[in-house]
Amino acid sequence: MSKNGIDEIEILIRARYPIINIISWEEERVLEFLGAIGRKREKKVFSWSFNTGIVPLGTPPGSKQGVDPATKDPLQALNKVLESMEPALYVFRDFHPFMARNNYAIVRRLREVSESLKHSYKTLILLSPQMHIADELEKDITVVDFPLPDEQDLNRLLDRIID
Repeated sequence: MSKNGIDEIEILIRARYPIINIISWEEERVLEFLGAIGRKREKKVFSWSFNTGIVPLGTPPGSKQGVDPATKDPLQALNKVLESMEPALYVFRDFHPFMARNNYAIVRRLREVSESLKHSYKTLILLSPQMHIADELEKDITVVDFPLPDEQDLNRLLDRIID
């Protein structure tokens, strides 16, 4: 995998950038990568979607274990990130529709989350194939394009398939 985007994400997490927006169509690949960073940095990794709410990364779809239905609501999910005390990565999948300019509650809460997370060991990661960020959030969110697999990645994948 090309070192630029990958190394950049880990450096941003280590440097406590509060909100990182990863642009990628390859959700599973990004989640695998973030899970590895979580293990390496000894941080829990949670995933959010509108359908599941906040769950531990790797929770099978439809599982009730570790599910808090209240966190399906985007504002409640952001509140949960603020309330949590443990070092963690929170990966919010397809959150871009909620960051529209006219969604004042979400925009305001994201600005508060950004300020709060600067002084913590938590990172909010927004994972989406598209970038839609309200103007008010441009200084609070760091955008990174997740690189496509390089030749080395494809060779490893081919080796796994052959094995």
